[in-house]
Amino acid sequence: MDELLNPFESDNAFNMASLCAAIDILPNNYGRINQLGIFTDTGITTRTAIIDERNGILNILKTLPVGAPGQQNKVGKRSARSFIVPHIPLDDVIRPEEYAGIRAFGQQVGLETLAAVMNNHLQTAKDKYSLTLEYLRMGALKGIILDADASTLYNLYTEYGIEAKSVNFALSTAATDVSAKCREVLRHIEDNLKGEVKSGVRALVDADFFDALIAHANVEKFWLNHSAALNLAGS
Repeated sequence: MDELLNPFESDNAFNMASLCAAIDILPNNYGRINQLGIFTDTGITTRTAIIDERNGILNILKTLPVGAPGQQNKVGKRSARSFIVPHIPLDDVIRPEEYAGIRAFGQQVGLETLAAVMNNHLQTAKDKYSLTLEYLRMGALKGIILDADASTLYNLYTEYGIEAKSVNFALSTAATDVSAKCREVLRHIEDNLKGEVKSGVRALVDADFFDALIAHANVEKFWLNHSAALNLAGS
């Protein structure tokens, strides 16, 4: 095995030290929303995006005598909203001291190359843009898109004239009917599908909410009964 010169571990510069392993500490790449495929990418060549909206009208038609004039059909109004596309630049620079005379990362011998340093910079930039996109998409799901400094880029509730719905699960109260709270959320979603058809409901929650939910007495009782019912059905 080749050895490295390590003057920091000995009294003279002629002793050698072996490189046994390299540890590359990588930050978390959050990508759950991207993994779910909720959003689709569509590229544009302008700095402004326009979204058309047309409100449909559905109503029950009444019966009329044969030969009577039909009811007048009404169609919804159309509107358009424009959104300025945020500009998110990222500057970078590679300095000679990052590769000139520098040992290649994780290697016993060999020098760092400009190509390797460049790839590392590009991968780091790509990861930052991916994390930023995930952050913006999470804001879109919440209805309020925030910038990196927590300032508001777009409030979708205000843009579309929608009143935000809030359900207090009160998980710190032992008597809370958690099932009723879940049904309240589901029914609100069903009432506001606007012509869409749902195949299920998925909730993205933080760790504190999830821990409080599964630890609630009524939720624990539900799961215990659920397991017993499955055992009974299989017997």
